[in-house]
Amino acid sequence: MRVSHNHVMRHLCLVGVVFGGQVSAVALSNGIGPTGVQPLPTGPPNTTMQHKLPQPNGAVLGKGISSKHSKTLLQIRGRVPAGPVTIQEAVAIALSNSPAIQTAVENLHRLEGVTDLTRAAFNPTLEGNFNYTRLKQQYANFGSGSPILLVNPDSITLQADFTLPLDIMGELRAAKDQAGFNEVAARINVNSVMNQTVLNVKNSFYSALRAQALVQVAVDNLNDDLAQLTDAQNKLKAGTAAPFDVLTAQTNVASAQQQLIAARSNVGLAIASLNNAMGIAIDSPITLSDEGAVVTPSMASPATNPTSQSVDTMGADLETSDLGPAYNHLLDTAEDNRPEILGARASLAAAKKGIFIAEKSSLPSFNINAQASYTPNASGFSPQTTASQFGVSVAIPIFDGGVTKAEITQAHAEVDTARTALRQTIDSVNLNVRNAYLTLLQDRDLVAVAQQGLLQAKESYRLSEVRYKSGVSTLVEVTNAEAALSQAESNQVNAIYNYNAARSAMDAAVGRYSYNIKGLGYTTTPAPSVVGEKVKSKK
Repeated sequence: MRVSHNHVMRHLCLVGVVFGGQVSAVALSNGIGPTGVQPLPTGPPNTTMQHKLPQPNGAVLGKGISSKHSKTLLQIRGRVPAGPVTIQEAVAIALSNSPAIQTAVENLHRLEGVTDLTRAAFNPTLEGNFNYTRLKQQYANFGSGSPILLVNPDSITLQADFTLPLDIMGELRAAKDQAGFNEVAARINVNSVMNQTVLNVKNSFYSALRAQALVQVAVDNLNDDLAQLTDAQNKLKAGTAAPFDVLTAQTNVASAQQQLIAARSNVGLAIASLNNAMGIAIDSPITLSDEGAVVTPSMASPATNPTSQSVDTMGADLETSDLGPAYNHLLDTAEDNRPEILGARASLAAAKKGIFIAEKSSLPSFNINAQASYTPNASGFSPQTTASQFGVSVAIPIFDGGVTKAEITQAHAEVDTARTALRQTIDSVNLNVRNAYLTLLQDRDLVAVAQQGLLQAKESYRLSEVRYKSGVSTLVEVTNAEAALSQAESNQVNAIYNYNAARSAMDAAVGRYSYNIKGLGYTTTPAPSVVGEKVKSKK
């Protein structure tokens, strides 16, 4: 008799959990579903934040932090608690070691330098020059007097030039603002990469836990097949079974061994993918803990969910675009918080500044200039060792060959491109939220169906063993029931982890993994003015 699989994962045991509600798609006219149809949960799925975002485990990524090779888990053990790694610890490790985040931070530092460069354009400049010229001596003779030296063979001049730009037309300010918006976009991109990194780590973590759970399913399946083989061999010796039963049992054992080998290989691949997502060496040995990682829909359902209405009466129509107020709230939240949208808005603001800069390039530019020189060995009739001058210079473009017109055309095209990119980004985020919501709704319902299928498969397997031991059925019937049970167990494992991964995807779609990390991008959602949007006044 196959033992209970509650030990596969303590969170996978859903016996006794009741999912209320009706299945409106298959309900009869009296509102009662047919026998054997599993009632599904009612109301919208739980879309509250799955896990609070942890702080980076160790130093925050920053300037000058790089490594040729990723560190192993052992090398960072000084920053990681001993024992199995939880999902929160895996996220914390990734926030300190992810190459993707590091690349985004380095790009931010580059654009910070560009912004500093445009700010420096407002500052005065002071330049010193030293000139030495070797010439042939020249004298002037006037009568019988001594000759006068006209040209000294060694001419030395020390000169200092001072320039102060006057941004009367505002071109320098526009360039500074444009660089500032590009820097804002780069900083928001750090938040975007962080949001995606957390999602990648969680998906990899759940894949690893899933692979480990499926190994246990494969082990149980092999143990059952071995027990059946022993039983068939004993019956063959006693003359109560045919050789075909032994052959069937041997075939089942070989198949179960193959499934176990594949399942164990999948664990290794899943662990390597998790290590890669965390930014550590892929061959780092690691053990995982499911503490705080896995919940079932019944444990996660909001207390405010109505229990007397079906999904269709909750304001959601799965056959149209209206998914109800809960979904609409998520959509609004994503549009306000997703870094990709905010970054696209900042890029649009930077592009608009480019039009101003291009238009101003045809206007005069102003500078305050001052110059002082010192010639220690001056010669001539009136030798002067020092000289200075001060003035205001005006440069007036007269004809530039059509360069300004071309720059204006290019700037307008870049604004149009940025507008299109913003619209495309908003559409992409909306699609991401919709996919995440529908997937979460689907996976929540599949948990209930998978649990019902597992209960039925267990009972079918039990009955088939009873019939086989009583001599009223063949081993083929037991084999078929066992295959159905293994599939049902795999379906339950997949349903549980799919649901938890869907929760993570929903959080990422809304942008909940983007902020609240000190030292990486923005700690909170930047205000509209930061990304170049006008704040609407409240009437």
